[in-house]
Amino acid sequence: MIGFMQLKGKGKLNSDIILLVALMGLVLFASHFRLSLLYGITFSFASIFLFLILRIFGYSAAIVTGLLAIFFTTFFSNSPFYAILMLVEIIFVGAFFWRGRKAKMFFVDVFFWLLIGITLLFFSGRESLSGTSLYFLICKDITNGLFNVLVADVLLAYFPFYKLVKNRLNKNNVSIHQFLSQITIFTILVPFFISVVTNALNTFDLIKKDLSVVGETRVNRIENEFLQLEKNNGTIDVNQIEDIIWRNKNKESDIIIFDQSDQIIASTAMMDFEYQKYEIREISPRLYEALPVARNDAQQITRWMDAFYFYTRDTDSFRIMLQFPISQYQQQLFNTSLDQLKYLFILALSAIFFVMFISRLLTNNLRQLTTITTGLPQKLRSLENIEWPQSTISELRVLSKNLKKMADKLKELFQESIEMNLILREQTTRLKESEDKLHKLAFYDSLTYLPNRYFFQNYVREQIRLNVDHEIAIIFIDLNQFKQINDTLGHDAGDMLLKATGNKLKKLQSDNRQVFRLGGDEFVVVHSVEKKEEVNETLDLIVKEFSSYFTIAGQIHYITASVGVSMYPEDGEDLDTLVKYADIAMYISKEKGGNTVQFFDESMKYKFQERLIIENSLRTAVDKEGFEQFYQPKSFAGKITSIEALLRWNDPVLGPISPGVFIEVAEEIGLISQIDEWSLVHACRQNKQWQLEDLLHVPISVNLSAKHFQQDYLVSMIKKALETSELEPKYLKLEITESVFISDQMQVAEQIQKLKELGVQISIDDFGKGYSSLYQLLKLPLDEIKIDRKFIHNIDKNEKKALLVKAIFDIAHGLKLNVVAEGVETWDECRMLMDMGCDEIQGYLFSRPISKDDMVEFIKEKIPG
Repeated sequence: MIGFMQLKGKGKLNSDIILLVALMGLVLFASHFRLSLLYGITFSFASIFLFLILRIFGYSAAIVTGLLAIFFTTFFSNSPFYAILMLVEIIFVGAFFWRGRKAKMFFVDVFFWLLIGITLLFFSGRESLSGTSLYFLICKDITNGLFNVLVADVLLAYFPFYKLVKNRLNKNNVSIHQFLSQITIFTILVPFFISVVTNALNTFDLIKKDLSVVGETRVNRIENEFLQLEKNNGTIDVNQIEDIIWRNKNKESDIIIFDQSDQIIASTAMMDFEYQKYEIREISPRLYEALPVARNDAQQITRWMDAFYFYTRDTDSFRIMLQFPISQYQQQLFNTSLDQLKYLFILALSAIFFVMFISRLLTNNLRQLTTITTGLPQKLRSLENIEWPQSTISELRVLSKNLKKMADKLKELFQESIEMNLILREQTTRLKESEDKLHKLAFYDSLTYLPNRYFFQNYVREQIRLNVDHEIAIIFIDLNQFKQINDTLGHDAGDMLLKATGNKLKKLQSDNRQVFRLGGDEFVVVHSVEKKEEVNETLDLIVKEFSSYFTIAGQIHYITASVGVSMYPEDGEDLDTLVKYADIAMYISKEKGGNTVQFFDESMKYKFQERLIIENSLRTAVDKEGFEQFYQPKSFAGKITSIEALLRWNDPVLGPISPGVFIEVAEEIGLISQIDEWSLVHACRQNKQWQLEDLLHVPISVNLSAKHFQQDYLVSMIKKALETSELEPKYLKLEITESVFISDQMQVAEQIQKLKELGVQISIDDFGKGYSSLYQLLKLPLDEIKIDRKFIHNIDKNEKKALLVKAIFDIAHGLKLNVVAEGVETWDECRMLMDMGCDEIQGYLFSRPISKDDMVEFIKEKIPG
């Protein structure tokens, strides 16, 4: 060996010094600039050049270069660990050759890693790593080190250094044993590097696609929940936000919500996200990679374990961020690489074993084997079909066979990797298809295939944002006959009507005009225009579409629509206001008989505000039982034959409100069942009280809404009222209007039959006023009909009325029904009705509806004690 100090005597620069300086420069360069891959996987090739210095220029030159590398990395990288490890490796290997021992540098280096290298890597890495990460780091660094010494051996064997450093090295003299050993080990170590790089790149590509799809889907879901809350509540607080993100969180990711000033509102992450602590890189649209700012280059794996991907998107009010810790993908890559390394290690042992037996043999097939194994990793990775030679020499035949097995195993590994990539790609495709289906379910109506309410909300908000200088018309369309079609022809016919309506309105769609179905029979057309007058074109088209008939269940129907319009920005500058005002205008159209178009104006708002006040006051009255019951007697020949209980509401603020107003409101907002139940129980108790006081023993009539006959609780409600008041069923008479028969007649008949089985009486109120059907008098077990006051008023002066009412009396009496005449106000009317055979008279002629106390006085006057 020639020592480093021998070089000092040279008086001029020669090729020896140039080569030494070049190799030292490469050592320093490679020590600082290491090959860094994804997830903290780094490789250093500095020891290649240090081994060359050791073998060419001697032990001293190698140690001095190693010390310079430690100083250099400490000063520039603040991480001298790998430089120190490299120096220890060189000292160990150089010490072996110090006394002139002969051996292959590769096997000496293997001995070093088994004795010292594993220990140093384990104790230096276990403070920050554990488990698979630590084992991967150890295996990676050992493989890196063995690869470097193998490359150095190969360079010394085949590169003509002897021409540059004359009298220091002999000409290249490579034995077959060395040649086969190097080729075999090289074909083992190179695939490991290839597999690590390939796995990292493939994993990264798949993660980008997968996280983009998953991020878009989950952010859409979270945003929709925010929009729904804002719609329902007007605002959304932090507790609601936290509830949403914790409900949408899973173990693979965290969710962070920022406000418009990038302040965190809510988070499922253990630590707050601070931009300044991370190096952020966009890897695909809205998907970023956040890597902690590196203080040193010691453990890139540890740094990547604290890194994460995040998917972010801004909404109107928030920024939604999904965090995906990179450690889970890092562990997956490490596990895959270690599994492949196990096979490579087994193959390496097998290959080395066979090389020991065939290293002295040279055959004609050697050239073929050399050609085949050149670029073998790349061939295997591209799954090329390799034709292995068949030798007549058994040793080479075994070598060829084992190399083939090794290649086949590697090919299997690559094939598995490709198949896994195909599976992941297929799963990504399926996920995208599922996402498309979910998108259609979320944003399109399944019946008409028109965009739904959520699509409508997003579309209008986007139009408002983009159309600053344009006007936008929100046109609400409600079908006037939809409920009638549904009730009379069934829900299937109703669905057919909705589909037909959707098909008609689809004809209106254009670049600046979109059609939506919000639900039920409500459709919306959104038209972006430059002038308000252009909206009339759309309205004319809507009227034209509804002017033609609809074919429903094989029948022709003419359907009309109530249309309400609000304009942006004239009527409002936000979605909720525009929707509310278009809805109000539509209801005004419906009140005017439908089939008309109404543009919103301020007077409409005040009318509906009054309606809203009545609704709110009615809810309070129901909660506090703020109603009162009045009573109107029915009589015959001067005697009280029965009493009708009538509901009255005198609001403290609004004053007296007619039943014709608040009963209709109660039916629409779902309070009628509570009101009727209160009235029923109150009437039964009062009648029972009068009986206990021996004042009166006659039936009491209570009016029931037709809504009850569409439910199953009616019979139980009547039964409960009778049991609670202890009133005998024969003293309770239920007055129902003819409108109950327009819904499910079989269900109504069944309900009435059950009521009759209880023993109560059934009376048809306002007979002849609405949907009169004489067939119902035959079909149902009724007890009484009450002729509407329109037929009674001035009956003594109208011969046609008299004839009609007389005919009703004859029919009713023939069917053994009691007949009551309502609204009798004069003695002439009374006498004529009595002459016709009327059973009971009710009206202002005898008494108006009066309070409980006044009713007691009235009873005492009629029935003197």
